[in-house]
Amino acid sequence: MAHPKITNKEELDLKCDAYNENISDWEFYGLAYRGGSDFIEKVLTRHERESLANWKARVSEGINFNYCQSIINLVNFYLTEKPVSRKIPRLEEDVQWKMFLSDADLYGTNFDLLMNEAQKLASVYGSIGILIDKPPHKYSTKEEEKQNRIYPYCSPYILENIYYWEYERNKETNRPELSYLKLKQNDGNFLIWTKKRWEIWEDKGKNNIPVRIKTGKNHLEEIPFVWLVNLSDLANPYIGISDIVELSRITASITRNLSCGEEVVKYAGFPIFRKPMEREDGEDGPSKETIIGPDAVTEFDPEYGKYGKPDWLESAIEAPIKGITGWVDKKIDESFRIAHLSGIHGQRKTNNEVASGLALRYEFQQLNSVLTQKSKNMSEAEMNILRFWLKWQNSEDEIDTEVDSEVKIERSTSFSIEDLSVDLKNSMEAMNAVASETFAEHVQKSIVSRVLSDIPPEIKTIIGNEIKENIENEKNGDGNGKEKKKEMDSES
Repeated sequence: MAHPKITNKEELDLKCDAYNENISDWEFYGLAYRGGSDFIEKVLTRHERESLANWKARVSEGINFNYCQSIINLVNFYLTEKPVSRKIPRLEEDVQWKMFLSDADLYGTNFDLLMNEAQKLASVYGSIGILIDKPPHKYSTKEEEKQNRIYPYCSPYILENIYYWEYERNKETNRPELSYLKLKQNDGNFLIWTKKRWEIWEDKGKNNIPVRIKTGKNHLEEIPFVWLVNLSDLANPYIGISDIVELSRITASITRNLSCGEEVVKYAGFPIFRKPMEREDGEDGPSKETIIGPDAVTEFDPEYGKYGKPDWLESAIEAPIKGITGWVDKKIDESFRIAHLSGIHGQRKTNNEVASGLALRYEFQQLNSVLTQKSKNMSEAEMNILRFWLKWQNSEDEIDTEVDSEVKIERSTSFSIEDLSVDLKNSMEAMNAVASETFAEHVQKSIVSRVLSDIPPEIKTIIGNEIKENIENEKNGDGNGKEKKKEMDSES
């Protein structure tokens, strides 16, 4: 397949169709998540009869309740609250692997934090790309690499900077394989990968002609690039689905409502000064200029001629302010409902009622389903990262068998999104309802894991043995476990 050639700046800046179709949405999602003055300027539109000065004042005074950032950070907390479990026997003593885990991007970011932050950005855009590269070097042995801290590392790219990607079908397996990739780097240069080579281009050449400043052979013979998808989209499996497709627009709408409210307070929140207007003939109205405040001023027809006097109009803004705040409250409630977080948000302000337990349970199940899918996508992306990492380390002969059999990367699919006290109550009732010692043992151990999630493994093992011993004593009629419980109750 022929890949795009680069002979001028326009060709270097060329994007693929999927990029052109979605870039406006991606830019908006990024602005909505970051918030700040750029987002406010984007969403506050200027009315056709509004002066430029007034619009600029609204932008400078604008405020944004950034629910996009709050909700994504909250969901990411639930998703990454429990540590990932990795079982990679061959890398347990690997020095370069340990270097990678402590500094995965060559900026000092440990691998767990990098994956968590990458997932957060995937939630914003729908997906994020991660390039697994290895610094070109002159060393010929692993020992020299270790001494100079040379190892494969990760470079995350948001969708805004993944300009062009192209897949082609493998002739034998018919699986799609990445054959061309163009990335825009933070320094403004472009990094291009094919199955045979990699190149770095600079667009600042003379006569509008880009310059290739670096190139090299792709020893892997495949592009070491991984998609971390937020939620899968069968129509386009690479760019995924963002968490803030609707939430970003609700946040923009809230920002506009708040700006309108500020205008009401600014121009109508104080008594309005009235004075007779001065006629063109100069006969009626005051003959001298009246110096008053800059905004809340109105004029009326001086029907009493020179006897018309200035006065004050009482400002009535309660109704519009209540209307705006009520509408904003409704949008805030819907923001959390869309994210399946109404129960965490608390009381529904729109109807002054708390949702039923059944409704909250259903909502928690929806959120748990979303978190489970995100967790699986993270583990899948990490497995692909590991595969490229091993391939860079010249371990390609053992990759397939090891990844399929020995390597285990697992993230929790149990999330603490429900009330812990409710969980404990349900667990105790279940133990009384189910006449099974094995069930009781596992329930008690799960309670320990929920209540004491940070205890060392050896302490958890001791508690587990005590639970098992206590159940065995009760089974044998020893009653020692119950006596111990009574002693503890009396002491407390």
